[in-house]
Amino acid sequence: MTSEAQILSNPRIAEINGIPALGFGTWPLSGQGCINTVKMAVEVGFRHIDTAQMYQNEPEVGEAIASCGVPRGELFVTTKVDPSNLGKNRFAQSVRRSMDLLGGPADLLLIHWPPADAEVDATLALLKSEQDSGMAKRIGVSNFSPKLLRQAVARLGPDIACNQVEYHPLLDQRKLKATADELGVPLVAYSPIARGRALSHSVITDIARRLSRPPSEIVLRWIYQSGVIAIPMTSKRENALSNLNIFSYELSTEDMAAISAIGSEAGRTIAPSRMQGRWDG
Repeated sequence: MTSEAQILSNPRIAEINGIPALGFGTWPLSGQGCINTVKMAVEVGFRHIDTAQMYQNEPEVGEAIASCGVPRGELFVTTKVDPSNLGKNRFAQSVRRSMDLLGGPADLLLIHWPPADAEVDATLALLKSEQDSGMAKRIGVSNFSPKLLRQAVARLGPDIACNQVEYHPLLDQRKLKATADELGVPLVAYSPIARGRALSHSVITDIARRLSRPPSEIVLRWIYQSGVIAIPMTSKRENALSNLNIFSYELSTEDMAAISAIGSEAGRTIAPSRMQGRWDG
């Protein structure tokens, strides 16, 4: 196992498409707890911090990154535009408020949930305008189906830096992953341990026992080794340090295949009504 001293002395994390491959999610953190937890994550070595307008914690995340002791230029901060702000009258205003709260332009700005099909192109144009105006260094999407991801890339090409989606061993995302790979757009995994459910699956626990590693490390290593960025959240320092261990070993081809075979369509844990019938279409 990598020691805490070794991790703290070498906080560099591998990247995928210029995005740190292991980030730190901030939902559902709030208040002083959010500030303390984000500062802890940066202290132990995380450099990619993920938030969103919907989380209502951008003020706390902004305070944490401003006071964490690491220069802003060494951090990679992602935020996302809330569905209620996707219209022309609210988009730019909401982004400017986010950037004020976060202390400057985002490293990555995402559309959090896709709008109605007829509004996708117009919303992508608004997103691109924010990049052009300097509000975000990079832009991307979140919760886009294969069809919608193709539409986004057709509209904005390589400007689409990623598609952030629910991704973990219990959910079959092979179709979306294949489309993303074809288009050259990396996926970012939110809910990477399925809110803890993935940690008790027998395939995961058997591999963890054999390798003498926590199940969470096995899941996150599988995600990274699949070429997907992960943004787990934990308020516990020991778990944050453990997550950073995933860069210190590899899973065998057999173990990767065994974990990849677990997923099914029934494994989705986050399914708002706005996406009914749109996941695969």
